[in-house]
Amino acid sequence: MTRGTLGIIACPMLEDELIYNLRTDVEEKYIYLVKTDPNVSIKRKLERYGLPYQLIDEYDLKNGFDQNPKKFNIVIYMNRLGLHAEPKELRKTVEDQITMLQSHFDVLALYYGLCGNAGWDITKWAADKFSTPVIVFRDENDGVCDDCIGVAVGGTKRYYELNKAHTGQLYLTPAMATNWNDFLSSSDMFRGTDTTDHSMMRMILEMCGYQYALQIDTGLGDKNEFDKLSQDLGKEMNLKIIQAEDGWATLGPANRIYANAKTKLSKKD
Repeated sequence: MTRGTLGIIACPMLEDELIYNLRTDVEEKYIYLVKTDPNVSIKRKLERYGLPYQLIDEYDLKNGFDQNPKKFNIVIYMNRLGLHAEPKELRKTVEDQITMLQSHFDVLALYYGLCGNAGWDITKWAADKFSTPVIVFRDENDGVCDDCIGVAVGGTKRYYELNKAHTGQLYLTPAMATNWNDFLSSSDMFRGTDTTDHSMMRMILEMCGYQYALQIDTGLGDKNEFDKLSQDLGKEMNLKIIQAEDGWATLGPANRIYANAKTKLSKKD
C-alpha cells in the first residue's frame, strides 16, 4: 500500500488526465484540493466521478494541515489558465511554486505542458536545488512533453507530425472544449483584444486562416460534453469541427506521470 503525500500542480488543460489517473487508481487515497479560483471545473469533475475530496486553504497548505503520513495523500493545486500565453511568466510561476511547496510533499507532479519553453526539463532544475523529486509528462523515450497537445498525442515528435498532417487548424482536447472560452481568451493570438467581443475574435481567426477545429478525442472527460462544447465553439467562432484520425490520441504520458510519481512514495504491506 502506498503512503506519503503526492503534491500536484496542475493546469486546467490537463485536469482530465489528472481525473483519469485518480479514478482508475483503485488504491485508497485522501484527496485535498487547495482553494484557488481555477478549481471550479475540477471540483465538478471530482464530484461527477464520485471522488471524495477535502478543500483546504493555501494557508493550511503552507502551514500544515490534518493529514496522516501513513496514508496515501494527494494535494492538488490548480493554477489559472493563461500562464502559457507568457512562457517566461509560466516558467517563473512554476519554479516559484515548486520552491514554495516542495518541502510539504514527498514527491511533486506537474500536470503541465511547458508551453513556449521547449527543451526545458524542470526536473533537472529541481533536482539541483531540492530533495523532493519532481515528475513531468514524458513520452515513451523519456522525452519531456512540451505542451498539452504533446501530452495528448504522445510527445513532442508526434505533435510535430500532427502539425504537418493538420496544418493551420485549432486543436481541441476534451479539457480545451470544457474551458474553450478561457482557452481562447488566453491565447497569444488575441493579446490586446477585448475577448468578450467574439466578433473580433472571429475576425482574427479568419485573418489567420483558421477554418477548422480538430477534435483530438483522448477518451477522457464526458464525450457528449466534448461534442456539444466543441460545436458551441465552432458556431461561435465560425469554425468547422472535424475529428482527428484514429491513432493520434494516447494515454501513455498520463499513465507514466502518475506511475512514476507513485514509485517515489513509500510502500507498506
